[in-house]
Amino acid sequence: MEILRSYERASGQIINAHKSSISFSSKTPTDTPILTTRPNLAPNEATVFCNTDAAWRSDHKAAGLGWIFTNRNSQELHRASTPHQNVSSACMGEALAIREALIQAASLQFTNICIRTDSQVLVRAITMRRRSMELYGILSDIDSLAFSSSSPFSSCSFTFTPRACNGPAGLLAKSCLFSLMGPRP
Repeated sequence: MEILRSYERASGQIINAHKSSISFSSKTPTDTPILTTRPNLAPNEATVFCNTDAAWRSDHKAAGLGWIFTNRNSQELHRASTPHQNVSSACMGEALAIREALIQAASLQFTNICIRTDSQVLVRAITMRRRSMELYGILSDIDSLAFSSSSPFSSCSFTFTPRACNGPAGLLAKSCLFSLMGPRP
């Protein structure tokens, strides 16, 4: 909860039915790697990029999760989405999307992965290995998948990407939520 409160204070906005948002100056890099499991490795030809996003409805505590895998030439390799119930916040939805994407990346046998999300707060929580009470279990799962000695990945990085660069994953998540909940009244 403290991460969410800090986020709300920093952004000056309350988490709403669509998604919390934060303003970044135009000087914010579009893809700034925060942490990798092998910090000296730059993305190589084998690196798979995965844009993740979540769409959340506070009135139903439901989220649509979406993720898209691409290669370094931006060619789509795979996409998926899934609905999720009992989601208490937009940030939890974002974390669930990352966890699901990592699980699927492992099942697709991608060994070098770069996760891109438009939640800078979540990237910081993952890379600093801070776990709020609300997200403790999900962040622990992400930590195990990405950083443990039994990780299925040779390299795994988490990168902030502005929402404007995350449109296709956002649309996938919104479409998934719409199919679960129907249109907003």
